[in-house]
Amino acid sequence: MDDLRIINKVGGKPLGRKPIPTIGPVDIITDVKIDDGRLYYDKRWFHRNQPVFVECKDTGKFSGVITAIGTQEIWIRKSTDSSKIKVYLAQLQKGKFILKRKQT
Repeated sequence: MDDLRIINKVGGKPLGRKPIPTIGPVDIITDVKIDDGRLYYDKRWFHRNQPVFVECKDTGKFSGVITAIGTQEIWIRKSTDSSKIKVYLAQLQKGKFILKRKQT
């Protein structure tokens, strides 16, 4: 009897279901490491004095030269105004900065 009352209350309408949560874009963690004064990033080795293109979510795209490679960071000198920017390995892993080789 109780079941019939519930069915009559619903009135043949489908029960409301909670929407399935969608999973947002997953941060791509690339293999990034510094070994023997060189940077391994995106299946390529980068070294000091190498020209690169840098894409950043905050500052946009710019070209520069790798001036130093530390234990957890790299320094890049911008070609436009000769200012230096520090990029940490964690920022490369999270995709905040993207490095590309500049063809010379």
